[in-house]
Amino acid sequence: MTKLRPSTRSRPARTTPEPGRGAIDDNPAAYILGRPEIGDRLAQGDPAVVEASMRDSNNPDGARILVPLTLAPISESKLPVAEEQARALDAELILLHVLPPGTLDPDTVTPAEAAARAFLDTAVARLRRAGLRARQLIRDGPIAETIVEVARSLPARLIILGMNVRATLPSILRGSVTDQVIRHAPCPVLLVRPDPAAGVGHPLRSFAEDAARAGPLAPRRLGLRTVQVARIVGSVSKVHELGPDFRPLRPSPAEEQRYQQIRQAFLRGEPLPPVELYKLGFGYYVLDGHHRVAAARELGPDAEIDAIVTEFLPLGDAEAWQAFSARQAFEQATRLTRIGATQPGTYSRLEELIEAYRREQGLPDLRQAARRWYSEVFLPLRRRIRELRLTRQFPGERPADIIARVAGWRRRWEERTGERLPLVEALERFAAELDATTDTALERAP
Repeated sequence: MTKLRPSTRSRPARTTPEPGRGAIDDNPAAYILGRPEIGDRLAQGDPAVVEASMRDSNNPDGARILVPLTLAPISESKLPVAEEQARALDAELILLHVLPPGTLDPDTVTPAEAAARAFLDTAVARLRRAGLRARQLIRDGPIAETIVEVARSLPARLIILGMNVRATLPSILRGSVTDQVIRHAPCPVLLVRPDPAAGVGHPLRSFAEDAARAGPLAPRRLGLRTVQVARIVGSVSKVHELGPDFRPLRPSPAEEQRYQQIRQAFLRGEPLPPVELYKLGFGYYVLDGHHRVAAARELGPDAEIDAIVTEFLPLGDAEAWQAFSARQAFEQATRLTRIGATQPGTYSRLEELIEAYRREQGLPDLRQAARRWYSEVFLPLRRRIRELRLTRQFPGERPADIIARVAGWRRRWEERTGERLPLVEALERFAAELDATTDTALERAP
């Protein structure tokens, strides 16, 4: 595969570039589009042009490359190219998945969101294992408009898109998402021809495939947990046999009878043995209990199920291990097992908030205070954060991480003004300040 990469010297073009397109090799796998005035020099790897196109005063931490991904294996063809570009330009990779409009529910995690987060977590683990900086971002909305909006807000200095494997270059640019992104992108666009042999994937996520993407893993037994059914995204061993509802594609009469018995037991509220799940990143995968999971899904996206959980951690992702250790200490102190964060420092800040709540409420026990704080403080804040869509401003972070950020912002506000804000009010002011800062940055963006 011919790839486009920056180098310390330019390389001669084999073909005459078309207007608005950089020089390309025969049968190219990648093209730079969207900036005709720099197309030739950028395509040839002129370092001065590449550095200028990637650097931005609004992004002091370095360049960011935006990589929109679908959940199909064929989309992963972009990752090796993204790795090369990130290394050459010392850039951070932002992996974006765009869900249909209205998919992100402020009240709950939907199965579509959970599947996307599970996939992106393993893709991020792969990149971090390779020594790269990478984060994930999930948005919903029109695909092309959302990609362009995210590119402006980051700001990104390169977008990497996939091509139609059967199309010629002119045909992929007529009325497609690619065409819309190229026309409106604030930065160069790199097109990558995918490998058609990669296929389109399965209705459910395969633990084996996701684990292979993440790299070497270490299991950690978590024991009995209560798991939101919507976050169960795949199967350990039966992904080829099941439909998206976790039911067999061709059930035997005995299997159908067994399923109906379990379903009726769920509807009557009868206790059932816990299922067995593997956890990898955000997602859970069924080891045993597919019928029970299928029946529980009929109860709605908020349904929960008892499960014996084993979590798998990528050996090459130091940040994931730090977050896991911090979460273990937090859970031991508070007995709260339903709060997930990606930033290791989040858990200590949340514990400080719970301790402050315990003192304010005059409660003698931290764990008792934690249970009340979770229902009275954390859940309303999480809903409001999802409603405001604040996580879009912090790729890779979850609502718990935003709450920790708000707590830090409130502390600085109190030091500056002497005013102690309720956490709910601090969240609203934090969001308003963030919006104002983002609007100013977008006005300065190219």
